[in-house]
Amino acid sequence: MNRLFNRLHHRAIHRFSVQTLLFAVVLLSTVPQAWAAEEEKTRPRNRFDTDILVETFGFDENTEGKVSYHELYQGCPARDCIPSIDKAKYVPAAEVEYLKDDDLVLALSINGDARAYPAKVLNHHEIVNETIGGEPIAVTFCPLCGSGVAFDRRIDGEVVEFGVSGVLHDNDLVMYDRSSNTLWQQITGEAIMGEKLGQKLKTVPLTMTTWREWKRQHRKTKVLSLDTGFDDMDYQSERYGEYIASEQIYFPLGHSSAAMHPKTVVHGFDIDDFSFAVDEKQLSGKPQSLAMNGETFLIQRDKDGTVLAVRLKDGQRYTSLRLFWFAWYNFHPNTAIAKL
Repeated sequence: MNRLFNRLHHRAIHRFSVQTLLFAVVLLSTVPQAWAAEEEKTRPRNRFDTDILVETFGFDENTEGKVSYHELYQGCPARDCIPSIDKAKYVPAAEVEYLKDDDLVLALSINGDARAYPAKVLNHHEIVNETIGGEPIAVTFCPLCGSGVAFDRRIDGEVVEFGVSGVLHDNDLVMYDRSSNTLWQQITGEAIMGEKLGQKLKTVPLTMTTWREWKRQHRKTKVLSLDTGFDDMDYQSERYGEYIASEQIYFPLGHSSAAMHPKTVVHGFDIDDFSFAVDEKQLSGKPQSLAMNGETFLIQRDKDGTVLAVRLKDGQRYTSLRLFWFAWYNFHPNTAIAKL
């Protein structure tokens, strides 16, 4: 890998205009939400008899927050209506029979401890509280945004568990920690309401890739078992299949762009307060040069599916956030689009 990096670095510096393929960068401003359904625009904040924010968390319209009480849409009748997995069981890769090669998994390796979490299981749970490689980790997935993020579960030195709050902000999962009852935005890792308001969780590199790619490079990986303790879950169903194939957005958004189909899968990078997105379909098996914000990066997809931006001047590696275009744009409205 070092030889490859040095060779590509040399070519990028000395023969950049001749032998490398550049991305065209399109800077965006807010575009009218052409694909938004009328129902989404007028959806009430809460359709249930109970108000989770008021009755469970003790928050109301007068509570200080990074977002308004009125921007937190209730998606189910109670906190933890989508149950997190707190006592996970695993199966060795060689014994896994419930995954197809092209099934999507959320995967990570910490201190040599490789784990894979099937998206079709996390569709029903969204959060797994775990210890991986000796580190307390929360593996999180928002099916509506298609976003997978892993966090260090230590807050102010205390190891906490996370659960599903039952409310969403801009269609994204809002988590809560079971120690302080603070609400946390999944995509940004920010505390948006509660005792820890203003703090930010530490992210841990996570890959969203196919089972084929991950197991080929991590043969000793352990895979989340279907024996989760919830016997009523149908983990083989395509729970969000119709949603993913459509332009439908369930809840209102703060920002929207019609530059791409809302469910286009992109890989987003936020580097030194500058953000850009790459359409997954444009990635190739070889590193590609990208001139961005006055710097040069190599965008590469590793053999296990990990997508990275490598900054040429110092070799700094940035792992992408894989998610739907509408979700990336909503939280990064000043993003650029990098196109081949």
